[in-house]
Amino acid sequence: MFLTVKQKILITLLETGPLQNSDIAKRVGITEQWCSEIINILYAKGLIESEFIRPRRINKLTERGVEIARRLKEVSENLTNQT
Repeated sequence: MFLTVKQKILITLLETGPLQNSDIAKRVGITEQWCSEIINILYAKGLIESEFIRPRRINKLTERGVEIARRLKEVSENLTNQT
């Protein structure tokens, strides 16, 4: 299954817990700038929350984000196991 970058970020945060933008970008394979833009979109949708601990922005899933990330991961694993 092909996951979008947004979906990869959600699953990454589910698997690892809170992360900085730079760490998310490295794990997902995107630039920090692109990661920041996507984090803002996910934040606006209520899927993640961010906390600023100078000089870092730490991102974690909201309850809704956890539910969606779990479903995405389950579907992805089920499709991968079928091939």
